[in-house]
Amino acid sequence: MTEKRILKNIERQVKAFFALEKKRPAKGSKIALMKPFYDHREVMQVVDSLLRREITLNHAAGTKVQRFEDQWAKYVGKSEGIMVNSGSSANLMALDVLRNPLLENPLKPGDEIITPALTWNTTVTPMWALGLVPVFVDVDPETFTIKIEEIEKAITPKTRAIMPVHLLGHPCDMEAIMRIAKKHDLFVIEDCCEAHGAEINGKKVGSFGHLATFSFFFSHHLTTMEGGMVLTNDIEHSEIIRTMRSEGVMRNWKSKRFADSYHDNPKYKDIQQAFLWTNTGYNMRPTQINGGFALEQFKKFPAILKVRRENGEFFRKTFKKYADYIRVPEPAKNVKHAWFGIPLVVKENSRFTRKEFESFLNSKGIETRQIMAGDITKQPAFALFPSRVVGDLRNTKEIHTNAFLFGNHPLIRSAERRYVVQCVEEFLAMFK
Repeated sequence: MTEKRILKNIERQVKAFFALEKKRPAKGSKIALMKPFYDHREVMQVVDSLLRREITLNHAAGTKVQRFEDQWAKYVGKSEGIMVNSGSSANLMALDVLRNPLLENPLKPGDEIITPALTWNTTVTPMWALGLVPVFVDVDPETFTIKIEEIEKAITPKTRAIMPVHLLGHPCDMEAIMRIAKKHDLFVIEDCCEAHGAEINGKKVGSFGHLATFSFFFSHHLTTMEGGMVLTNDIEHSEIIRTMRSEGVMRNWKSKRFADSYHDNPKYKDIQQAFLWTNTGYNMRPTQINGGFALEQFKKFPAILKVRRENGEFFRKTFKKYADYIRVPEPAKNVKHAWFGIPLVVKENSRFTRKEFESFLNSKGIETRQIMAGDITKQPAFALFPSRVVGDLRNTKEIHTNAFLFGNHPLIRSAERRYVVQCVEEFLAMFK
């Protein structure tokens, strides 16, 4: 039997397995926070890589990882994409490259980075790991993203960068942020890990800042199982990140200036070129399995994003009738929201608490959680490392106390939406 026929037989069996899966009773919560969304096509990409023994990152042109890097960078609107093993690693790489001694005026220990207090921990922990100081400011109560007015208040001579977070898929006001950054000569690192495909005035998030990061964890809009990416237009940044993700060893540089510094240099003639250690480094490589998975997911991404947006708009409009009790944050007029999850805010004057509301929904099989890490300044790790807080964080504190989210993914369709509304109505009816 030929290799091609063997693969076709495997594909038929995998398709049959997925067909059986649809007939099985659903496990777990009726409305789960997250569910991996893939089919036989992604599985066959994995099988293909395994059978061909093309597993780890191969730096040759045209590999699965490189093809996806090029596709995602082009989609967002950047020239360089460097895939890594997680969104957390992408944040670390994006910050670490800015303190690299190969750059002019790199970041130094003690330099400050302005970021929102309502965030996820892996936006902040790379700052501490690299000796940088996060400066926490408040968020807008409607968008849950960094409040523009607070950024200017937080700037000091130590400020070197702004790291906005497009939380839950709502874009930050990047046009205003870039104006502030230009005025004060600051770097901007966009954390887009929850905002794949979100737009501001027709321009994708991730295309504004000097660097941008994405996560491809299985709960995100496009998954590679585990994975992330850094995007940039700066070839120097991209070359350093490519080196750092592969243990600091020279790998497939695009820049002639970088390559010429080491190729055929008599100083390094006794070191094999493939193992020339040119910079600090980690093992943050993705695998070809992740790359192949991504190629199939990218084909589905427009449909996945469409469902998430339909769900988000449905709940936003439907829950308006309960405005005396709860609210869904309202997107800004000039944006396209990516709706990572569906946030709900319990109003201060309601006769029930957020915890009571969540407990009821959980009892009905609707999984909920707090808004990411909540107010990061209330987390135990906050007391362990240097930071600065600007302002009273009033909106962040309200969201921390009164808001939660439930899941949004492509397996939530009309029947699931109706069920959520039915449960919400049942709960609110007890307080009329």
